[in-house]
Amino acid sequence: MKKIIMLTVLVLSSAILHAESAELNELLYSAKSKNKLILLKIYHSETSGLSFDSIPVSDRFIEASLYASNPSDREIINEYRVESYPSIILLNSNGHLILPVKKVDHLSEIEAYTDKALKTKYDSKPLAQFDLEYRNNKMNKTSLYEYIVTRTSLGLDNSNIIDRYTQSVTPGDLLNRKTLMLFIDENNFNIPGAFYSFIEQNQEEIKQVLKLGDERFYRLAEKSIEYNFRKICADKDESSLRHIIDVKVNTFNAGDRDILYSEYMTRYFHATYQPLKLIDHAREYVSAVLKYKDLQEKEISGKNKLLFSSPLKNSIVRTQCAARLRDAAQYIVEIMSAKSVLNNALSWTVEAEQLADDDKCDIYETRAYILYKLGKRDEAITNMEKSYNSISQNNIEQKKNVGFNLIKMKRGEKIY
Repeated sequence: MKKIIMLTVLVLSSAILHAESAELNELLYSAKSKNKLILLKIYHSETSGLSFDSIPVSDRFIEASLYASNPSDREIINEYRVESYPSIILLNSNGHLILPVKKVDHLSEIEAYTDKALKTKYDSKPLAQFDLEYRNNKMNKTSLYEYIVTRTSLGLDNSNIIDRYTQSVTPGDLLNRKTLMLFIDENNFNIPGAFYSFIEQNQEEIKQVLKLGDERFYRLAEKSIEYNFRKICADKDESSLRHIIDVKVNTFNAGDRDILYSEYMTRYFHATYQPLKLIDHAREYVSAVLKYKDLQEKEISGKNKLLFSSPLKNSIVRTQCAARLRDAAQYIVEIMSAKSVLNNALSWTVEAEQLADDDKCDIYETRAYILYKLGKRDEAITNMEKSYNSISQNNIEQKKNVGFNLIKMKRGEKIY
């Protein structure tokens, strides 16, 4: 059985057993030797009008009490950053914080908290203890690494922690497969930041360690950039957008900068709901895409037209441009209602359909939304049906979503 210490900080009756001047090591020794839990109640003072008698006492607990007014007890309270009363803290027999400090407003919360403690599986050092040490700046590079591993396994964002780790170690510590695979996790890529700077400066070494070709490395980086872009949108951190664009252009060979700039700005103003700026950047995005298409087609036609690679490359360019035009139209229809703007977006879907080869279901879907907002319900339904019918039967989720919105259109219900 796990050996746990429970510290309960309560402004309650002084009728409870008082462990005068209790030392933390004595409490830990008691927990280990008796193989029981310790319910340590910490009061604000020795006088209080509340009663704790209604809370059932389990034989799995050794009860004791501390007081914030007692200097020797206060040392323990400060160690675990107890700042309000009443609160609850849970430790294991090594003195590690298991569950975070929790303020208690009702006595029933104590029982719920202890129940949760008894049902929870704990590692040698629980996450809550890592959190405490991190806040107290008491971690060396080994502890920081263990902290990142624990948080990553729980799907938590570690960008700031990785930055601190990067600043405390040498490049040699980072250039190993285990560390890199951990840090290039979706939750663990910070832009901008110390680790990301390391990635930019050591691309070839990282590819060699991970045995990655350029394409695979770019896909990993792209995934990480997208994660951080969502964070930037959530934080409304417009100043960091330019860094993402520069990284994609200069580090990850992502293509035309004008397209990338207008694409990310369009997506940003869509995500942060800034309609006027969205319109301006969406138009710039479409203009950049069409310009890029024309230049690429001219470049391809200027080369040997008999090369088998030329038709294939041209098809790839057209498909990519079609997807981008459709995306720009989708961003507009989700937010805008002005007919002139929607008509512009409608023309982008027409251009996208002309460029796309086979897979046009997304284009038909976006066009349906635009037509529906323009009051052209019959045309909208026709396009939505075309979209639904062109979706693969294996794509159950998309089929379901499009079918659901098709029903709403037929009922005349609002979609956007």
